[in-house]
Amino acid sequence: MDGDQITAGKRRAGRPRKARAPVPATPADAIDAAYLAQAPAAHRRAHAQVLTPPELSALMAAWIAEACPATLLDPAFGTGILARAVAALRPGIAVTGWEIDPAIAAAGRAACAAGGLVPDLRIGDFLASPAEPVEAVIANPPWLRPLAGNGLRAQIRAMALRTGLPLQGAVNAYTLFVIEACLRLRPGGRGAFLLPAEWANANSGAVLKDFLLSRGLLRRLVSVCNLRPVFADALTTASLVLVEAPRAGEALPESIECLFVPEGAALPAPCTPGRPVPVAALCAAPKWDVLLRGLPEAPPPGYVRLGALAGTRRGLATGANGFFHLPRAAARAQGIAPHRWLPCVAKAGDAPGPIFTAADLEALEAAGRPTVFLDLTPPLAPTEAAYVATGAAQGFDARFLTRNRTPWHAPERLYVAPIWAATFARDRLRFVLNEAGALHLTAFHGIFPERRDCAYLRALTACLNAAPVARLAEAQLRRYGGGLRKIEPRDLLEISVPDLRRLPPARLAALGRALIALNEGRRGVQARLDRLVEEVAAEIATKPEEST
Repeated sequence: MDGDQITAGKRRAGRPRKARAPVPATPADAIDAAYLAQAPAAHRRAHAQVLTPPELSALMAAWIAEACPATLLDPAFGTGILARAVAALRPGIAVTGWEIDPAIAAAGRAACAAGGLVPDLRIGDFLASPAEPVEAVIANPPWLRPLAGNGLRAQIRAMALRTGLPLQGAVNAYTLFVIEACLRLRPGGRGAFLLPAEWANANSGAVLKDFLLSRGLLRRLVSVCNLRPVFADALTTASLVLVEAPRAGEALPESIECLFVPEGAALPAPCTPGRPVPVAALCAAPKWDVLLRGLPEAPPPGYVRLGALAGTRRGLATGANGFFHLPRAAARAQGIAPHRWLPCVAKAGDAPGPIFTAADLEALEAAGRPTVFLDLTPPLAPTEAAYVATGAAQGFDARFLTRNRTPWHAPERLYVAPIWAATFARDRLRFVLNEAGALHLTAFHGIFPERRDCAYLRALTACLNAAPVARLAEAQLRRYGGGLRKIEPRDLLEISVPDLRRLPPARLAALGRALIALNEGRRGVQARLDRLVEEVAAEIATKPEEST
């Protein structure tokens, strides 16, 4: 799993807990628990080791066992939890496993032996193994992003070249494991994969979705709500991707059985029927949450895509915020000329209200918060060159983003966004009207409406912060463990908002006043804003198009 999905530190108030670790019921379970207790956390993170919960392994094993395979492959063996679950339903099944980490492989051998299973467990990288046909495959593959030093980018390029699939550097390691395992399935062979639920709602999952659907592999999908704790050793999400390779001459499935497990609900029994979702609908939906959760697929009457009103762009990425973003006093102490100081906000918490004003910026400066972005475009004065040299001596020039710039200390193209959208949220999305004219880093995305007058910007920001829009935006969010939500710039374009182009000035002004009241924290204003947005959307829906 991604290291950033394995949460450390104190639990925030109201934040969902991880699932409780099961009490060891067998000697094999005790070996699993001992490995978790003894393996250093850094080692487990480096190898993306998160053990599959029994309730999920039971569902996966039931899908595999139903096909009565004689052989089974687990390409990410770990302690053998999944292989043992299948062997319990299919005694005598021949198991082959691949595991890149000898330490967990030793625990896996011991756990299997304790349960009477003797797998052919091979130490090495499954992705580099001989392509042997298999009857069944089951896996909780590593959830790892391409990072410096992990070799994943080279494997992505190699698989893209070998398969002709449009794989790019953003794909996760689990994508490669699923594709490679499915390519080895014999006709009629089954596969069961445990992936993060957000794979089906992320742009980077498009290649995998197309691969599974176009080849008729995907048969059943179980997606678990991100607020429902599943893993005992990680705060993250879960979905089961259940596949079957079509037999010769078999028609490809026209629908997929889909199950969504809401917060507080038990996982379904293996025989629980899913809701059939047409393959054509899945192919057409860039984000499957729309279909899995029963969310609106198109803007309702009176609404349009935000992309019809505005463009978006991610926040400024420096590669070294501590070098480029400083308090004013620190910038002055380093001898950086004031004309290079650009007002900038880096943290979402530094702009907590729906309007960020010049007074808010001054308050941050008075509190000693970093508010100065350093534009170090050459030529540099001697003191500025000395600051750059100090940064290079500390290795800032060798970071992933900076080493790809020439010179490394020059910023990317700078811009001021009229409206900010918080990248992450634990409740609803949050939007900020940037009246201070400040730059922003990656804690926010920028929204650039076609109209830039004050009344329009305030009205749009008010609508974006209203509950009716927040409910419609649910379809565009990426969901992570513990209730964390994320949105990308392209996702923002798909949010449904009232079509403000069709509102008279008086209604725009009313929305603007509601935003100001919300920023002032007046009692009951959120409910009034929500009602106002519903009213204006209804008014727009009843207006003929020619009144635009």
